[in-house]
Amino acid sequence: MSLANPDRRGKAASREREAPRLGYRLVLSAWVGLAVYCALSFCFGPAGLAAYTRLEARKTAMEANLTRLEGIRFSLDAELDSLKNDPDRAAREARSLGYLKKGETILVLGDKRSESERPETGKALPYAQPAALSDDELKCLALGAALAVLAVMLAPPRGAARRATRAFYR
Repeated sequence: MSLANPDRRGKAASREREAPRLGYRLVLSAWVGLAVYCALSFCFGPAGLAAYTRLEARKTAMEANLTRLEGIRFSLDAELDSLKNDPDRAAREARSLGYLKKGETILVLGDKRSESERPETGKALPYAQPAALSDDELKCLALGAALAVLAVMLAPPRGAARRATRAFYR
């Protein structure tokens, strides 16, 4: 009987051997997808290394801006104290703004305007979302990697189709 139908027994045995291989291939491709997802999340995800590097640079810029603003605040506090405690300084500042005492007359001799130079009070740094791959993009990339590995593993070996065709016609 084994001589009459050698293909039938061979096909059944090959199917029995293919079942564990298919499960192994599925598990391996799922593992590769998970590993790719974890690696991409670690490097390029919203809480990954690239995002933290950008956040660190942003923190440094904010600290520099804060230091500059503190310096401006100290100089403005000193100017305010000077205006509160020195009546002559307050009178000069009032005159520079166009205020006069009762009975005073203004005499303009030239077009020179003595505007006191005010420091820039700093600029607010707008919030910028850290540039990173979203979680959905990471999942799509990982799924694509898993499917690519599965497709490579399920594809027949290079010469297998030719050998199967020759065996069928013999």
